[in-house]
Amino acid sequence: MKRFVLSLAALLALPAVSSAHFLWLVSKPSATGTQVQVFFGEEAEPDDPALLDKVVAAKVWSIGGRGEAVAVPVTKGEEALEGTIEKGGQSPLILEHDYGVITKGGESFLLKYFAKTYATPLTGTWIEVGDKEHLPLEITPIAKEGEVAFRVDWKGNALPNAAVTIVGPGIQDKIEGTTDAQGKVTCKLPQAGQYSIRAKHSEAVEGKHNDQEYKSARYYSTLTLKYQPAQLVPEPQSLPVLPQGTTSFGGAVAGDKLYVFAGNYGDAHSYFEAGQSGDLWTLDLREPRQWTRAAIGPKLQGLAMAAHQNRVYRVGGFAALNKEGEPEKLVSQADFARLSLDGQSWEALPSLPEPRSSHDVAVVGDTLYVVGGWNMPGSSKDATWHKTVLSYDLKAEKGEWKETAAPPFARRALAAAAWNGNLVVIGGMNEKGGPTREVAIYDPASNSWTQGPTIQGGLMDGFGCSAFAVGDQLIVTTVSGSIQSLRPGQAEWDYVGQLADARFFHRVLPWGADRLLIVGGANMEEGKTTSVEVLKIPSQSVAGQ
Repeated sequence: MKRFVLSLAALLALPAVSSAHFLWLVSKPSATGTQVQVFFGEEAEPDDPALLDKVVAAKVWSIGGRGEAVAVPVTKGEEALEGTIEKGGQSPLILEHDYGVITKGGESFLLKYFAKTYATPLTGTWIEVGDKEHLPLEITPIAKEGEVAFRVDWKGNALPNAAVTIVGPGIQDKIEGTTDAQGKVTCKLPQAGQYSIRAKHSEAVEGKHNDQEYKSARYYSTLTLKYQPAQLVPEPQSLPVLPQGTTSFGGAVAGDKLYVFAGNYGDAHSYFEAGQSGDLWTLDLREPRQWTRAAIGPKLQGLAMAAHQNRVYRVGGFAALNKEGEPEKLVSQADFARLSLDGQSWEALPSLPEPRSSHDVAVVGDTLYVVGGWNMPGSSKDATWHKTVLSYDLKAEKGEWKETAAPPFARRALAAAAWNGNLVVIGGMNEKGGPTREVAIYDPASNSWTQGPTIQGGLMDGFGCSAFAVGDQLIVTTVSGSIQSLRPGQAEWDYVGQLADARFFHRVLPWGADRLLIVGGANMEEGKTTSVEVLKIPSQSVAGQ
């Protein structure tokens, strides 16, 4: 792999950027959704607005979750071609424009522009679009170990010997390179900010465009990249992997032990009795050498667990009552139980008012909260979505379930966490409208809900995410592998790093005062993940430090 890590002296020796113009895509949040801008200049910022008349016919598309291209109309504004995406807005954007036939030095050539941008700096969302029709010349960034490789493809194949130019913050002039045999140029981006990357490709191909003949074609593709260096990097993995890959399980840390209970051992979207787990696995975090199978319980998935005063509690879930190959019979449960002191059995506690699965729980002070989920009487198509949040006083001798103020949502596959004395509910799947990245915050003192900052990411980043607080910092990890944090007073989440194994339907759990464990779950492309990752939170983020 060819690497371009240029010194300051080398950067200063580069010639000045020539006065050439390229098309650039930029997206940013707006009051109504996402604002889309198209600039025509040397980099991704406003240039001479009069030049926009030459590219006003440029076509822009938003790339959906299944790779479909959805047209985004743009019109000429004061500084850019402008458009708006009312919903979503976290998908990649691409552009195509036939500039026409140009004649220089007696040579006539066809000039075509392409462009791409991502909405966030989350490296897990930096996907290859692969649209050979609208974006045949594509630049895809790949972040790894503090560097970024820019891979250039032509019609889906790696393009060697392509000229690549990088401009951005911390770069005195520009970085120039040529792609290697794998179509890559690798460099260190000096600091956080927006970078303008472009690649060139030429073909000795003859043709006619708008009755003008040409002898060759020149293609320019650009990438506008928001970059944020990682602040949190998973520690080298020394903990033993899970004995078996599992998703939608319950997880908790009580005392010095990590507990993983139940979940789905089988394939995704395939539910049957033998594919569900009733195993309780424990790992002694004082000497984390191997997992121990401590007890057997009911086979469940879609449940949630929490710890309070070194005791472990489990809530709800669903049981698959059908055998493999039989019609699914998925039944939500109302079980509420506490692990015995010897860790060998479950003690029944007052059942939930109604069966519930695909929910989450969190303990705020001495109160356990149950939020989200649905009640499946036999199949998901007949499920009733829960529109209540339940609370249970764990210190009471004879506790009972109570309802909080009604939440402003009906979701499942969401994350719940205690943070600064509040209950924070993140993402999930809406009863209507698909997955969401929205955040709601419940204040027990006022028994009221407010809207919190939406997490960053693509369409699916809120689905099956998991969260836990360390000190005054709330950490969430998502399906794209992003690690995001929120501190008091912040108006938006910060992207602070990337997991080694992107996953969802996993658990984020505490280890001591300043570390988090990322346990189990599944990767969208590779299936179930058995690794346990460790995040050490910087000391300034821990309460009292």
